[in-house]
Amino acid sequence: MRSNSKPVTQRQLRVAEQIKHILAQCFQRGDVPADFLDSPPVSVMEVKVSPDFSYCKAYLSVLAIDQFAVDDFIKALNKQAGFFRKILGTKIRLRLTPEIRFFADGVQAEADKIEALLASEKVRQDLVCHDEERDAEN
Repeated sequence: MRSNSKPVTQRQLRVAEQIKHILAQCFQRGDVPADFLDSPPVSVMEVKVSPDFSYCKAYLSVLAIDQFAVDDFIKALNKQAGFFRKILGTKIRLRLTPEIRFFADGVQAEADKIEALLASEKVRQDLVCHDEERDAEN
């Protein structure tokens, strides 16, 4: 975050939460363009709204597909952002309906990397050596 940026207001947080719920309902109920009817399960992890409420960023977690397919899926969603903006416009009361940008939530990918690293042979050897040293001290 930039040092000269303003802190997030309560209203921004409240609007972001409303948008998050509306988008989650769209994916859950299948209120999506026909291209996405057979899409994998999607979770809306976070929504951030700009201070003037004209833009919002939606961070999604797409389950059961690899990272390359996730990137393609997110690109396809961004092409259909107008569809979701229209739904937002009917369900949220703002002077301007925010323009939506979709992004892949990288938290799950990072968690998988850390889990793979912890499961690696070198880390296991280090843990065994550390446990042996602790037992020798006691």
